[in-house]
Amino acid sequence: MKKLFVLFLIVGCNTPMPKPNGMLAMDYPPPTYQQAPMDCPFIFDFNSLSSFEVQSNCFFSMSYPSMKAKVYMSYFNLNEHQIEDLYRDFNARLMEHTKQEARIQESSYENANQQKFGRFFEITSDAPSNLHYLVTDQKNHFMSGVLFFSATPNYDSLFPAIQYIKNDLRQLTESLAWR
Repeated sequence: MKKLFVLFLIVGCNTPMPKPNGMLAMDYPPPTYQQAPMDCPFIFDFNSLSSFEVQSNCFFSMSYPSMKAKVYMSYFNLNEHQIEDLYRDFNARLMEHTKQEARIQESSYENANQQKFGRFFEITSDAPSNLHYLVTDQKNHFMSGVLFFSATPNYDSLFPAIQYIKNDLRQLTESLAWR
């Protein structure tokens, strides 16, 4: 009887048990903002957690190395570009990232006194880019951006990082001043 019990104990301990999928708990430090170091027709604050890189024509990017994320921003002078064309290109890029059945959550920002009108588009699926952004004064300036991760698209896992960066873009929009 003892041998049978020991046998069941040994066999019972080696039986594989499935483990539930774990999710990464991502906590990020509170943001601290500083003014962007660029000579362009606008100024704004960006998160010092990100690294800032200015390209030509006031295009710039903000990298978040700890999140493996990068926001690419483009600026257009509306004296040189048609706003309708920019909206059309923006919408085409947005639709390109949502070819699969995906839900898009849209939110907006408006400050008519400061001539700032912004829109945020969050794609709630495993898309290559989950966040698209634009802000304009509708007369002279148009800025758009897109968020990319250097990781396999998984909306549920990336959600905390997406929300963190979305808050940074809201701060950018609120602090933005056209020159």
